[in-house]
Amino acid sequence: MKTRCLFFGSILVLGVLLFSAWWQAQAAAPPAAAAPDLAVVQIIAADEGRGGRLTPKWSGSGVLIAADGLILTNCHVAMPRLIWDDPAFDYDLLIVAVATRVGRPPAATYLAEVVQYDAGLDLALVRITATLDGGPVDARKLKLPALSLGNSDELGAGDTLEILGYPGSTGEPLETVSAAIAGFSSGRGSRGRAWIRTDAEVEGGFSGGPALNEAGEVVGVVAAGAAGSADEVVQCRYERDTNRDGRIDPNDACTAVGGTVGTLRPVNLAQPLITAAAGAVAPEPTPAPPPKPTRKAPTVKAAVSRLIFAPALDDYDQPATVVESLPSGAEAIHLFFDFANFEDGATWQPLLAIDGEPQEDFWPAAQWDGGARGTAYISLEGDGEALPDGAYEFTITYEGVQLGSATIEVGGRAEKRPSFAYIVFAAGGEEGYLLPGGITAIEATFEYANMTRTTRWSYIGYYEGEEIAREEGRPFTRASGTATLPLSSETALEPGVYRLELYIEDRLAATADCLVGEAGAAGGEFFGPIVFAEDIDRNGNPVQPGTTFDSGLNKLYGIFAYQGMQDGWEWGWQWTVNGELLPLRTRTWEDGESGINTIQIYTSRGSLPDGEYQLDLYLKGELVQSGTCTIGGRAPTRPSPAPKRPTGREGVEVYGVIVDADTGRGIPEAYYVVLKPGVTVREFEGREDQVYTMAKTDRQGNFRLADPLVRGETYSMIVAAEGYRPIAEDDVYISEDLQSPLELTIELRRAR
Repeated sequence: MKTRCLFFGSILVLGVLLFSAWWQAQAAAPPAAAAPDLAVVQIIAADEGRGGRLTPKWSGSGVLIAADGLILTNCHVAMPRLIWDDPAFDYDLLIVAVATRVGRPPAATYLAEVVQYDAGLDLALVRITATLDGGPVDARKLKLPALSLGNSDELGAGDTLEILGYPGSTGEPLETVSAAIAGFSSGRGSRGRAWIRTDAEVEGGFSGGPALNEAGEVVGVVAAGAAGSADEVVQCRYERDTNRDGRIDPNDACTAVGGTVGTLRPVNLAQPLITAAAGAVAPEPTPAPPPKPTRKAPTVKAAVSRLIFAPALDDYDQPATVVESLPSGAEAIHLFFDFANFEDGATWQPLLAIDGEPQEDFWPAAQWDGGARGTAYISLEGDGEALPDGAYEFTITYEGVQLGSATIEVGGRAEKRPSFAYIVFAAGGEEGYLLPGGITAIEATFEYANMTRTTRWSYIGYYEGEEIAREEGRPFTRASGTATLPLSSETALEPGVYRLELYIEDRLAATADCLVGEAGAAGGEFFGPIVFAEDIDRNGNPVQPGTTFDSGLNKLYGIFAYQGMQDGWEWGWQWTVNGELLPLRTRTWEDGESGINTIQIYTSRGSLPDGEYQLDLYLKGELVQSGTCTIGGRAPTRPSPAPKRPTGREGVEVYGVIVDADTGRGIPEAYYVVLKPGVTVREFEGREDQVYTMAKTDRQGNFRLADPLVRGETYSMIVAAEGYRPIAEDDVYISEDLQSPLELTIELRRAR
């Protein structure tokens, strides 16, 4: 479990500060005996009327994942306006209701703000910022009963989970539902687990609530995917006269029903959001919600075509080969389809039936965000196990209408038949699926197998969906090997999407797309080099650009030129800070063919963490540009006083081993930290200038402090490791007659 994603301190950098950030999270960690029931909260959106009177609008659930008030929930609970452009989803205050005793209903206690979100994943993080009356809170003193995060990738079909939430209206107690994992699903254009499917159905009020494994760790978040209308995003049940006007109507508090929910978002998908929130990196500016798709019949109807199957994907998420059936033992099916006239924000859903039996909500409904036209895929994976034999029928629905379907049989022996696989394009010194502009030829290399001299094959070339070439292939002289197919033109190829289809007899055997850029681009790049700067002027030009910046910066800009782009293409960006990934943001391009674009990262409080920053830019899922810079490289020496560091003869050298109290085995990557004199454990904020010396254990648990301790001095000390209860002590006196070197054996007990 990569829990270090949580430990993103205010000045997280390499070496010493890696522990500093870790300690901040440990200081906020829940006590080992914290009851899961008390860590689940009810989140209430409310309007504030005259005299400060609060009127609840809807409610959902959430879970405390840090004792300082960080809460994981759904985006549609905390910020539904991001999902639908409906004024009904505006609110004045976000209230957090907590229970103080098991079995008791929660009481409205705090106010919170959204600090991170991902509308596509329907996940959000909110942080407690004030008491219910608006008074400030000290996050370090909250010490709320938070839950630890588990590793959702370690879950398996059949595992039992406990799902917790508040399905009722405000004032009703927590409910728990036991569920078994039925399987896992991926999302559009993604590999791995995007959904956990369970055999339970919980009410919509559970939305945002946690699913716990047997160890009591959070491994999932209740989520139902996108809704087809604003009313479905947070369906309401009006049960009580909450505004005391004598009537139960839509003016009363709403319980978010939304039907029943049987799906969860794996908690690992929330890790980039948690990393950003723990480091005080502010969420991106709230975007305008997608326009609600018109319900009128469009002049050109949405459509899907060329539904094909692949058993595997290549490194660029293209079909490795095309098949019509799969043998027994197959572990994955990938369905590719072309789409046209789609609208971002519309509701779509793939459906699955196996041997004629519908698999209910195998993929939950989602909001479309892939642009108007292009190619997409969905994946069905056995999670390391073979898929059952049978007939698998895939159906694509859009706004409730079935647009197309395709069926593939799984079963029987693998046949040796002629095949093509792994098409790779090359041109202008570039290899891959994004090619430079101004080229007159493209080489397509592919693998072939089980061919004979009499095997008839052919190829068809397309540009932007229109056929531009069709030829018969020459006979192969060997049964298997690699071949190259040149595609040339007398003039420069027009920028846009090109497709190659390879046929054996009349059967489509392999296909791939490539994107050719605009002529004249430097190096054929769609996105130019990234320039980092402290600010931008009104024309978007960088102000004080560089690659190294002073500490204390509260915002950082990445500026790049672009050309050869087309509106409707999918693109995205992702920041990495000190090796920790922040959320990947994907958008549909709508800024025209050429110009200047800017990506910003900023902090909601204090300054950005010191360390290395990397910005990656993606186009159609492929990394096309990357740049790095450093914050803190020119920082002046901090004036904090420090004791004179003695030599080994003058001071006390400390070394030893940190072991597991139960097994006696050394604990790797444990930390022994000595704070500067005058800095107590309670005052330690994870700052480098508060640390006198420290050590990190090796694989056997051995350590040696970097600097000797001063005789006659008093220190505060911390010993900690992931998964263990830390030891922290103030007023540790180093006597004048203490022996040196001093050997220690320190025992840590596991957190349970």
